Amino acid sequence: MPRRPRFWRSRARDAAASATGAAPRTFPNGSRLAIAAGFLVDIEADGLYLYTSDFEVPADQLKALVVVPDDRRPRIAYRLISPGGPAADMDWSVRGYGDLGSDEQETVGARLEAAAKRGHSLDRQLADANFEKLAEGAWRFHGSDSTITVVRDGNGVAFYTPVHDRRMADVIRASQMLGVVQTSAGSEQGLRFSGEWMSYTLVAPVPYPRDAEMTRAITPAEIGMRPVPRSTQPDGFVIGGANETEVIRRLTELGGRPIQELEAWMRPFDPDRPLEPVDHHRSQAGFLGPKDGLLRTLARDNEVVRRLGLTHTEVGDTVRMATWAAGGFGVSRYVGPGDHRYSITARGSMGQQLSPFWDGTGGSSDYQITNDRTGSSVAVSDLGGPMISKYGFYQGPGSPYRTAPEDIIRTFSDLTEKAGGEAEVRRVVAEVDAYFSAAEAVDKSTLGNVPPGSATGTSASSRSDGRPPENGPKREPDARDR
Repeated sequence: MPRRPRFWRSRARDAAASATGAAPRTFPNGSRLAIAAGFLVDIEADGLYLYTSDFEVPADQLKALVVVPDDRRPRIAYRLISPGGPAADMDWSVRGYGDLGSDEQETVGARLEAAAKRGHSLDRQLADANFEKLAEGAWRFHGSDSTITVVRDGNGVAFYTPVHDRRMADVIRASQMLGVVQTSAGSEQGLRFSGEWMSYTLVAPVPYPRDAEMTRAITPAEIGMRPVPRSTQPDGFVIGGANETEVIRRLTELGGRPIQELEAWMRPFDPDRPLEPVDHHRSQAGFLGPKDGLLRTLARDNEVVRRLGLTHTEVGDTVRMATWAAGGFGVSRYVGPGDHRYSITARGSMGQQLSPFWDGTGGSSDYQITNDRTGSSVAVSDLGGPMISKYGFYQGPGSPYRTAPEDIIRTFSDLTEKAGGEAEVRRVVAEVDAYFSAAEAVDKSTLGNVPPGSATGTSASSRSDGRPPENGPKREPDARDR
């Protein structure tokens, strides 16, 4: 039966290599290939390429092998005959492996039967299947969208495919391989790399960084983060751009959805409420509190950010950069602009919460980011960054997921410096909150009470700097049914 490659299971050999500093196993004849910690490493002229495998078949049982064309990636069909057992026709691709389907027995099965009757060596069978011989014991098939590398290692034949996450593949390509190491948890062997902006360890078969250490600040391009596209609504509101507060006050729709509909969708969702429309994409905790007004929330936060000389794009992209580094590359010690250092704790969720703006974005992880120098800390999510950059939406003060713009600005030192310092942030927040509190008082005196959906975009605060009280509602993972 198929099994994991022998060189993954042999931890004693990997441990010896780590302890003695032994080089990874290389192929003869000056090949550019090497096997280390369960990965196949290919050193090309333009950088380093990494291949992974979670699959191996016994070489002495492999009797036939053919390539099956596929819409996106090639598949390998092969025949195994175990001692004293019947022939088994199997199918393998990056999606998984199993028995060859009955609908392909007449076509692919016939090809395997013919190949088995010829009785050719593995080398000849791979050549007949259009594999290129890279070195003794290594062959590669080039498909239209991917490649398959077959490696014979002792008594096993393993199938390898390249790392498919393009962001991670780009980081690996610009890295240098340092060798086999023990992970910080101490229970697994991994392959250590030194890249352009971080050093990290990969553990087969999943090429997700562990023990990542940033060495400098990064640019959006280096982690594959694209800028938020800008567009202008008919009423003049710029999605992904700067807006006057009066433009926000006059909005009747946002992102193509009426404000009243958006507010209703953003409020806490109770699926057990008899008259509640069932929509399990909504949030049980809500993006707005029960009495938060969307326009007032947007207007208040817009005033804070604009008076501090910043834009929502700057604030949102700062959050996006940190959460992308943590979520996509396993960074827990983040280096921001100006060489400011931060600690990031990530917490994922099982489901995904979709954006209330229905713009194709969503998130499933929360992050606590702490400034190592000042101790300031803020809770953000991977959904929060895009909503800030696009709409200037930091969620309502009645939602446990709100991250006020001033708290983000205080935590990230480069934003604090651009805003004029901590004292200036406190002054502006106090002025803006006083203004909106006065406006709410006028509304109450004029209307007798504040109608649902018309509450101010601020909350009462027991802090002198205008921040929400620390004993607010508990924040849970920012995911669906949150």
